[in-house]
Amino acid sequence: MAKAEVDALVAKISDKKEGQAALEGLGKIAADKGAPAEPFLVAAFDKILEATGDKSKNVVEAAIATAKAIVEMASPFAVDAMMPAFLTGLGVKAKPTQKVATLNIVAALAEKHPKSIGYVLVTLAMPVAELTCDIKKEVKEAATTCMTAICNCTGNKDLEPFLPFVVKAAQSIDSTHACVEKLAGCIFVQNVETPALAAMLPVLSRGLNDKVEEVKRTCCLIVDNMCKVVEDPAAVVPIMPRLEPLVKAACEKMANPEARNMAERALKTMQKAGEGAEVKTVTAAEAVTIIKAALGDKAGSDEEFEVTAKHVGSLAATATNMRSFDTDAWKSQVALVAPFTSVIEDIRAKMEVAAKPAEEIEEEDDDGVDLYKGSFSLAYGTLTLLRDTKMHLKRNRFYGLLGPNQCGKTTLMRAIANEQLEGFPKRDELKSVFVEHEIEDEEVGVQDDGFPILSVDKPGWWWVMHTCNDVYKVDNKVTEEQVKELMKSIGFGYPGGPDRAANLELPVTSYSGG
Repeated sequence: MAKAEVDALVAKISDKKEGQAALEGLGKIAADKGAPAEPFLVAAFDKILEATGDKSKNVVEAAIATAKAIVEMASPFAVDAMMPAFLTGLGVKAKPTQKVATLNIVAALAEKHPKSIGYVLVTLAMPVAELTCDIKKEVKEAATTCMTAICNCTGNKDLEPFLPFVVKAAQSIDSTHACVEKLAGCIFVQNVETPALAAMLPVLSRGLNDKVEEVKRTCCLIVDNMCKVVEDPAAVVPIMPRLEPLVKAACEKMANPEARNMAERALKTMQKAGEGAEVKTVTAAEAVTIIKAALGDKAGSDEEFEVTAKHVGSLAATATNMRSFDTDAWKSQVALVAPFTSVIEDIRAKMEVAAKPAEEIEEEDDDGVDLYKGSFSLAYGTLTLLRDTKMHLKRNRFYGLLGPNQCGKTTLMRAIANEQLEGFPKRDELKSVFVEHEIEDEEVGVQDDGFPILSVDKPGWWWVMHTCNDVYKVDNKVTEEQVKELMKSIGFGYPGGPDRAANLELPVTSYSGG
């Protein structure tokens, strides 16, 4: 029984004679047993990490090795379960050796699972930043290394060149001034998400508390620049409790009218960015309820099952809140062991529904044949146009694509036609033709008098045939007769009249854009 074995060793950690051996034993279990022992080792993680502050050097080394072994084998979604231990290890009451060990483990975790650290960066950034000013040299060095590692988990390319200044800013007031000036020159194009905002919290918090008004003004400019490119309002919510009061205070206290105007603008931009935010998080307790319901008669009743179910519930909740629903990841990094592995797909599907706001859960349309059903994201360069957008297309239906200029309508249609939309059927399965609004002029022949025949002078039926046969290179070539019959059937048969779109014999340039 893994639980009994782990519990027996954990009970001996505080024993002066047996502590080192107990920690080494726990490290061996982590290395040898892996996933089946994870729930019990993670449950004991706080006690193991606390032992890194022991007076005995041998105990400290054993505790560090065991903590590293657990982090190495644990699921990337165990980060929430480990967070209380991390925060204790970074706290003011922690011993220097415990702080150093915790910082090094967090840095290693950032290298191994950057998305997981990005997810908790809003919680970790400030405690780590504060330790970069610690009076102990070894703590300060470890904190600087850790701060560098966690800042690299933002996933924001625009911010990457400035991250060294963010790390340096945490170390002294003078560095903060220089960093704020550097960051003011950062042009944010990519969508700014919570991790990027979280990485900036230490710098902005210190800058907005500074006595120099120009520094405060520049911090407000940075807030304004970043919040302008926030696409998901929920990204702003986690940093609002800390940042909003500071920006409000700058509005009230700054004497310079121009600086005050900048602060007021930043506040409005930040509040607007967070408008309509629907932050729906799933708790571990809710996940456990879903898991037990899915297991039914397979659910156990002993303590070992309960501890495992609680841990799997925590992993499922974290994966859900990270919006990570990859089927294979849930099998290997959430379910862990039987009987959870047998029902994990059902659990994953229910958790994905539980994470969605009510209005996003659409009623199923069972009529007709599906051509495409899925969700996708669409980017243009570094700008995200659509994120996790749902689309459901049925055969023999007409659909309209509505939206303002520059929102991505043409880019979406072009992505479908070029087979760039993940999950959308390829042309060998579903024929997709996109007739561009802007027509490129090309020479397609020569007249008897030697003058070129241009494509824009060709009739509408020719353009349809040319698009199918020459542009999309369909396997079964279409003929002039087929195209003309089809165009007649949809209103291109005769000139004039309110029920006729255009004449198929007229040049394509005579048609409207629609």
